Amino acid sequence: MFALQPSKCTECRICMEICSITHTGLNTTKRSRIWVEEDWPETPAIRVCLACETRECIEACPTGALSWNGWVRVDSKACNSCGLCEEACPVGGIRMDPATHLPMICDTCQGEFQCRQWCPTKAIERGFNK
Repeated sequence: MFALQPSKCTECRICMEICSITHTGLNTTKRSRIWVEEDWPETPAIRVCLACETRECIEACPTGALSWNGWVRVDSKACNSCGLCEEACPVGGIRMDPATHLPMICDTCQGEFQCRQWCPTKAIERGFNK
């Protein structure tokens, strides 16, 4: 999935902008499925679903709205916007969309990894963090 290298991140937020544009057509970081938490002067944290093997978000969903198909998928009709998936995520990789109130979970842009392609410092790469 992702090999994140926060030490290379300059907090430019291009990853957040391209994610939002790709999924909503809007350039608003509030609707991005990846985000950068400023930890200055420490290294910033890059938050995104890492497709963990435990899939605690799916287990936490009381309506069965989340499923696995190479990434976590959200059934918008089944989701009750309770936010339990967000609370259950061990890496903080889920946020609720402020407009739709549905979970925003990375789908790798259907395998296109737009955030990785646009990251000027290569802080986001394909692979897995160890």
